[in-house]
Amino acid sequence: MVKKVYLIGMGPGNLKYLTLEAVDLIKRLPLFLIPLKSSKKTYLTEKRKEILYKIRKDRNFKIVEIPFPERKRSFQYKEAITSWRRKKAEILTEILQKESTEEVGFIIWGDPSIYDGHIEIFKDVQKQIPIEFEIIPGISAFQILSAKHKIPLTRIAGSLLFTTPRGLKKFSEIKENTVVFLDNYESYRKFNQKDLKIYWGAYLGTEKEVLLSGRLSEVKEKIIELRRKLRKENGWIMEIYFLLPEDKVKDEE
Repeated sequence: MVKKVYLIGMGPGNLKYLTLEAVDLIKRLPLFLIPLKSSKKTYLTEKRKEILYKIRKDRNFKIVEIPFPERKRSFQYKEAITSWRRKKAEILTEILQKESTEEVGFIIWGDPSIYDGHIEIFKDVQKQIPIEFEIIPGISAFQILSAKHKIPLTRIAGSLLFTTPRGLKKFSEIKENTVVFLDNYESYRKFNQKDLKIYWGAYLGTEKEVLLSGRLSEVKEKIIELRRKLRKENGWIMEIYFLLPEDKVKDEE
C-alpha cells in the first residue's frame, strides 16, 4: 500500500512554470497518478503526461490514469460537490491500497491550494487508510494573469479579493481589486460601473493562451463572444480575470 502522496502543482501545463521542488520530485518518484479526462478534455491529461516525459526522458516510471466521474449539475451545488469529492476519495483509496510503491505523485493543474478540492479529498482518504500527503505549490493562473497583463494585483494600503462566480453574483458593485476564477456564468455582465476595468485571460501559460483587457463596459461583449467561441472550438475553457474598480483605475492612470 502507498504510504505517502505528493500533491504536485504543475502550473498551467508549461514546464517553465514548475518549481524546482516539483521537478526534483518528478525526477525521483516511481509512480504518478493522473486524472483521466474524457472527450476534448483529454488535453488536460496529455499535458500532465507531457510534463512528466519532458522531465523523465528515460520514462522509467509508471503512470496510473484515474477515470474520475464527471460532476453532475445540481441546484444543490454544495451537496453535489461534497458527494462528487467523496466518490473521488473512494476511488483514490482503492487505488492507493492496491499499489505497492511507498511514495507517489498526484499531478494537479495549477496549485493544489487554489480553486482545487484535492486537499479535502485526500483528507477524506486519510479517514479510510493510514496515509500521509504533502503539498507542492505550483504557479497559479492569477499570477500568470498579472504577469501577462503587466499589472499589480494589489495597491498601496489596498485589498485583494479572490472569489468564484457564485460569490461575484452576490455583489451589486465592485469595490475592491477582485480576481475571479472560471466564470461560466459570465457574471461580469451585470456590472455597469463606468470606469471598471477588466483584465481577462484564457488557457494562460499554454500555446492556446488568449488575453483581453479594457473598460468592462467596452469589452465585455467581445469577451463573451470570444470565450464562447473558444469553448466551442476546444470543448473546454480555463479562464480567469481581474476587476479593477473606479478609484483604483484613477490611481493607476
